[in-house]
Parts: sequence; C-alpha cells; structure tokens
Amino acid sequence: MIIKKIEPQGFCGGVKRAIEITNKLLEDKYIEKPIYMLGSLIHNAHIISSFTEKGIILLDDKLTKEEMINMVDSGTIIISAHGLSPKLKEKAFKKGLNIVDTTCPYVELIHTKIKDAIKKNTDVIYIGTKSHPEVCGVLGISDNIHLVSNEDDINNLNITNDKIYVTNQTTLSIYDIKSLYDKIKEKYPNVIIDNKICQATTVRQEAVYNQEKVDLCIIVGDKLSSNTKKLYTVSSSRGINTILIDSIEDIKNYDFKNINTVSISSGASTPSYLVDEIIEYIKNI
Repeated sequence: MIIKKIEPQGFCGGVKRAIEITNKLLEDKYIEKPIYMLGSLIHNAHIISSFTEKGIILLDDKLTKEEMINMVDSGTIIISAHGLSPKLKEKAFKKGLNIVDTTCPYVELIHTKIKDAIKKNTDVIYIGTKSHPEVCGVLGISDNIHLVSNEDDINNLNITNDKIYVTNQTTLSIYDIKSLYDKIKEKYPNVIIDNKICQATTVRQEAVYNQEKVDLCIIVGDKLSSNTKKLYTVSSSRGINTILIDSIEDIKNYDFKNINTVSISSGASTPSYLVDEIIEYIKNI
C-alpha cells in the first residue's frame, strides 16, 4: 500500500505556544491553585486529557465563558488559544483571579484591528461559525459587530454606516470564504476587506486540495476542531473518498479492501504521534 503524508503536519504556532505556556504553568510551584481551563485550551481531546490528568480543572465547554468565570472564586484561570472578550477578561480581573492568557497572537491581532475599526465609528462584519469559541470572543468586543455565516446572513444585513470593515474567523475554508467576501462587496462596494484566515490553515487546505488522486484520504483531528473539519470538506470537494478520524482506534475496523493508495493530513491541533501511529498501523495491513 502506498501512503502519502501530506505536509505540513504537527502543531501550528498558536497551538504550540498555548501548550508550552500551560506546561510552564504546571511547573511553577508558586502558581495560585486550583488551576481552571476556561473550556478546551485547543480542540484536541488527547491534549486536554493530558492536562486534566496533571490536575488542571476543565470547565465544561457547554457553558458560556461568562458562566465559567462565575463558577471560579479563587485560583488561576487559563484563557484558551481561541481568545476571550475584553469584558470577560475584566470580569475575571475584578474577581481577583490569576489570569494566564494563551490567546493565539493571530487571534489577538484580529481583536486589535476590530477595536481600532470600532474606535473610528466603523461597523464590523465578521465571518465566522456561531458558537465557536474564537467567534464568541470576538463578538464580545462590541455590539457593532455583525456575524455572518452564510449568504442569507449577508442578505439580512441592514447597515447604514458607509464605513464597514470585514474580517473573519481564522480557521475557515479559504475556498468557501471567497464567495462570502464577494457577496459582501457586491452589497457594500466601499467595504474594507481584511481576510484573516491564518497561514497554517491556508497551507494545509491548499496541500489537501492539490493532492494527487488516492483511494482514501485520512484527515486526523478532533471533530470539534474547525480547521480539521475544513480539511475534510476540502478533500471531499475534490471527489476523493475521505474520512475524518480522531485516532488509530477509529480505523481498526475500517475495510481497506481495494485501497491501494492512502493520503493522510491532520489539523493544526493534532499531535504528530497520532498521525505516526496511524501510518504504522496502515503499513502493517
């Protein structure tokens, strides 16, 4: 069987940074405890489990970030790589909590640019997936941010301000977002467009899109990970038989009969060892 590893693999810079900060936090014997994680640090259950096994308390992702902060009266809170709104950071600070911020620098840049636009009395259109933690952090910046996820949302916009700034969630599909930007530009010709899909997301999607035809493409990553799901969508859009799996356990019952060529890619929060385990397993089939 021919196995083609689609590069790049491993953690993106923002994920790697968040993990390193959290590991250093665990090594600090003077850190205020207990230590709480405000929802998943990154979207990978294997990494999160490794931290909870070391004593970090994971607050339920089903709660809002505000509800999580309300639950904590003392100790340290870790802001995930997806970011947190300024209002909620201030709330945690006023409660006297020790705050450790692992927000991805690229997400932080988007926060800054949106704040600057709002200071100039500019309306902001933000393209993102409702309820995603990165999106929730951005929407908490101001009420003058209009979330759009599809063309219907754009059709329903009713902005009278002649100054409009448009940006987006970092982990969306580079192939899907173009049509949304075109639609917004058509409705508001003077809009300022600032595409902020991160480089790590872009290069992985392009690599998956440009791959040679194979019998099976395997995308490895957490099913909650936006960038991982977009890799699956991009591969499937090429007409390639594609599966999204979390670990080796998900393919142990997979029928590889008539599968002669396999490609494998992974999300930006997927540990490299998971991919390596899957490759070794397939080699032995």
